[in-house]
Amino acid sequence: MTQLEIALQRLLMRPVPAPLTQLEDWWQRERRLREELGDPTARAIVLAGESGRLGLAFAGGFHAALARLGGGLDPCGVRRVAFCATEAEGAHPRAIKTSLAPEGSGFRIHGEKTWATLGGSAEELLVVCRQGERSDGRPKLVVARVDATAPGVTRTAARPTPFCPEITHCGFGFDTVIDGADLLPGDGYADYLKPFRTVEDSHVQLAVCAYFIGVSGRLGLAPAWSEVLSALLLSCWSVAGLDPKQSTTHAALAGLERQVAELIPGFEEAWSDVGGAEWHAWERDRALLRVAQGARDARREAARRQLASRMAAVRVEA
Repeated sequence: MTQLEIALQRLLMRPVPAPLTQLEDWWQRERRLREELGDPTARAIVLAGESGRLGLAFAGGFHAALARLGGGLDPCGVRRVAFCATEAEGAHPRAIKTSLAPEGSGFRIHGEKTWATLGGSAEELLVVCRQGERSDGRPKLVVARVDATAPGVTRTAARPTPFCPEITHCGFGFDTVIDGADLLPGDGYADYLKPFRTVEDSHVQLAVCAYFIGVSGRLGLAPAWSEVLSALLLSCWSVAGLDPKQSTTHAALAGLERQVAELIPGFEEAWSDVGGAEWHAWERDRALLRVAQGARDARREAARRQLASRMAAVRVEA
């Protein structure tokens, strides 16, 4: 039986446990699940279904996305990791001021990050740094792995959000030295910063579907909801495994995002008839799903242009 099949059976066939509502309880449950499910994306499915808050479901998708982004760094998602990109002026390449420069046999990282999701509980940090400039004047970015407790690493407060209070955010200050072996391979922008939005979004869509399946089971909603959501979840699993750099992946993800968005109003109507504390938490937290909508819209439109251009070229050649 595959990891996906095990996760789906746990979601649909086992008694619904008391839903998780606190982050540390969620982390403890995540650790115990590793014995049965080595794949962090499969764990994200089970954890989302067992979560009583959207923010905790999101945490599972986000954690799995970071494991995917890091490649062979931590493929089983054992470490609590935070991705440190955002600075005072944003997370686009020219906004990255945190520097990485040679020092002795290693490198010194110096700078500040203003926002890191799940940073409050992170053991390890993936830090996007500027390492000078390219020949065209654009920043050369690299990603460094940094122990969150290393000397010269400090956590700083981040602005609170009006939703999902269970998720911890914080900033980080860096004035620390790392070994050259802690630099991740590849280009910091093309291989990490740029594709992470796609990796994150696909895993979060998967987690949202699993969360709704958990809600449906806890409330005894009509079986049709779990059936439709299971089909969407399987599609999310497939898209989450695709190359995040490809326009075909972006097109498929845009389709999934639209399907999930179109399902939500009907699901909310069925859910609101039952009400309860979890419903009220959802009313507060659903704004999470609108964060970075502009970036998703831009990705969809870029994919449409690229695919249309390729199809036009094929027709000309034919």
